[in-house]
Amino acid sequence: MRTNAVRNLAFLILVAGSGALSAAAPAAETVRQRLWIWGHPAGVYNESYLVPLGRTSSIEPVDAARHMGIANMIFVRDRGTPAPPFDAYYGPFRTLDRVYWSLVAAGGRTSQLERDAALALAERNENIAGFILDDFFPEPAWGNAADPVPSSRLWFADNKPSFPVTLTVRAPRAERCDAVELVQTDWLTGDYRAKTVAIELSADGETWNEAARGVVPTEPRAVLRLPVPETPFAALRILFLDTHDRHGAFSVGLGGLRLLRAGRALDPSGWTAAASSTYQGYDPSVLLAAPGAPEPPFKTSLTPADLRALGEQKVRGRRLPIMCVIYTRQIKERAKAHLAEVDQICMWTWRPADLEHLEANFAALKKLVPGKQLFLGCYMYDFHESKPLPVALMRRQVEQGHEWIEKGWIEGIIFLATANVDVGLEAVDWTREWIRANGDRALRRSAAR
Repeated sequence: MRTNAVRNLAFLILVAGSGALSAAAPAAETVRQRLWIWGHPAGVYNESYLVPLGRTSSIEPVDAARHMGIANMIFVRDRGTPAPPFDAYYGPFRTLDRVYWSLVAAGGRTSQLERDAALALAERNENIAGFILDDFFPEPAWGNAADPVPSSRLWFADNKPSFPVTLTVRAPRAERCDAVELVQTDWLTGDYRAKTVAIELSADGETWNEAARGVVPTEPRAVLRLPVPETPFAALRILFLDTHDRHGAFSVGLGGLRLLRAGRALDPSGWTAAASSTYQGYDPSVLLAAPGAPEPPFKTSLTPADLRALGEQKVRGRRLPIMCVIYTRQIKERAKAHLAEVDQICMWTWRPADLEHLEANFAALKKLVPGKQLFLGCYMYDFHESKPLPVALMRRQVEQGHEWIEKGWIEGIIFLATANVDVGLEAVDWTREWIRANGDRALRRSAAR
């Protein structure tokens, strides 16, 4: 009897101890905790992407998150809304679990005022868990990692310039060449295509003599090589007399410029270039790269050094992560210098047809930025053609994203956007039901952080 009593007592102690251990163990992380919604001010698509749909959205961002059953938001300012300081606007956001606030707003817009206001807002709100850089790289969004992007060495005149547009190159000492090679632009819209050009040489940099004239072919990256007299010159001037454009920019540009002598390109080190008209951010000096020089990093509103300084700033006594948007076509080496300075990256497939290559694009991103925390962005609308996204494509990306979360390959899924969840989209309804059915399921151990 005594032995049984001892055994029973030991069993009760074991059960009680197990219960205490169970109570002390943290609750399993759920799928819902890895889900985010992309937030914008109410109605931002009403006069753009939703026009063909004939519907308008009025739902506020936090209400949209509740509607979807999501407690985490990536919020991005759009066209200056809300204006800083953000405290009054932020009130409803305090009910969310985690919020990322934009340091770079929609369209890649940013300013020191905006960034300072975002950091100050985070200092005063415990649930701000990080920051987002939206539309950070200006290169084309649609396409895949394997697709080329336009050359980095593009000079554009401003839209609808006065003709002739002139581009003047000056050398630090007298030079000679026997040919000038002009490369047509390859901008995806087909704009900024130079047509008739004249080449002028100057021995003193002041007096000009025409040396050649021709027509640049209209095809992207097409080359026009014009022979010129091999006489010493201090400056060379290209006159752009007209354009192949028939709409849009109605302008000109170049995708490359080489001065040749005996078939070899002259080294333009120390040369200068100036144009009578330049589109902001597309300075003609980019045309003076040394032969064989590598492509420079993408042009962005913030340099890698700027990003490093932002990342070192402490909020509430610690560093908060910075997440950067990258579209599938932008997954290139030229993005690497900037991506090295952020903590997290979210990948977006702008054109629904490119979801066919979702796995390949994701693999390319992982190879480009090994060790970075990655998120999958999922559009709930076809913004490329301003029409509803088929449910089959919605399911494709969401189920793939869920699998990657479970494997520990990504940190979470981001659904875009709050400003189109109340316009009767089937993809939105399917997503909301998927979250209802799967949100509270515990993640497998392989997904643990």
